[in-house]
Amino acid sequence: MITVEFQTTIENGMIKIPEQYQQQLKQPNIVKVTLQQEASEQSGNYLQYLLEHPLNIEKLTPMKREEIYEKE
Repeated sequence: MITVEFQTTIENGMIKIPEQYQQQLKQPNIVKVTLQQEASEQSGNYLQYLLEHPLNIEKLTPMKREEIYEKE
């Protein structure tokens, strides 16, 4: 088994294998891929991100306070 590790960016859903590994990983081969994304500023603070980038949901009717705390 050949193991290589590198950092790259995903562009249009594609991961480009760096040139220095292309000879080792000739086609057609089956490979096992494990992805790890570096933590970004927004990943640590979801609430702040959502406040700055609110979701636009059509036909959304926010609940009233009475409905939220309604007892059954």
